[in-house]
Amino acid sequence: MLLKSLFLFLAVLFQACAAKTSFLSMNSHRYRDALGDEQVASLEELTRISDAEEPVVWFKFDKFDLLGELAQSTVETRFLTAFFEESVTDVLTQDSSSEAAENVRSEIFEVAEIPASVFESLYDRVHPNDDALVFEFTEPNYDLALLDEYLETVYIYLEETLANIDNLAFQVPTSGKSYARAHSNVEVTDPEKKPGSSTDGVQSALWTEGLISCLIVAGLLLWILVIAISWITSLDISYGALEKPANPLKKTN
Repeated sequence: MLLKSLFLFLAVLFQACAAKTSFLSMNSHRYRDALGDEQVASLEELTRISDAEEPVVWFKFDKFDLLGELAQSTVETRFLTAFFEESVTDVLTQDSSSEAAENVRSEIFEVAEIPASVFESLYDRVHPNDDALVFEFTEPNYDLALLDEYLETVYIYLEETLANIDNLAFQVPTSGKSYARAHSNVEVTDPEKKPGSSTDGVQSALWTEGLISCLIVAGLLLWILVIAISWITSLDISYGALEKPANPLKKTN
């Protein structure tokens, strides 16, 4: 997969670089306009214009090599795959943002390890009037399957609690000049599409598998048809050879 190869390329070449890169999925026209006009160049600046009607949800990875793990892992990661392959609308390179802007109402969730009960860890801490929520992952290692499940559960909880959950950002420890050249290969998708939905990827996979199965069956049927026609033709030839030819010299009374 092209995007997976891109993850591996980025992760291997620039592990030691301190600056971070932010992948954004922005559904708000206000945020997209600010990014397009270069009024905003970092997540901190983006949170400065955020509000409770369109809160920004920021997943911040300080040490964990998320891109590298995604590139090498064989486990199913529905949420992360749906985000990076289908929902990214903007990429901010060299994003040194460390926290939300001071003038906004924000809540910070420090995630040293994946909690056993995600809902309990969020209960009474997420409020409908929050302008921004920051989930800070501080450890260098996380189980990718558990992390993906945690992120999807958080998304579902926030979807029920906040007025809007369509403005997400992932900040990961990758950057550098080569990254700036390569990030343009990441597909930018329709911002109207919800980034948390993973059913489209599953449906696409099922559709592809179904198409392949149909092609295989069609090929088998075509092969059987060719064999049948060949057999019928050879049978006609055999019957023709068995027929006694009429003697043209024989006189008839």
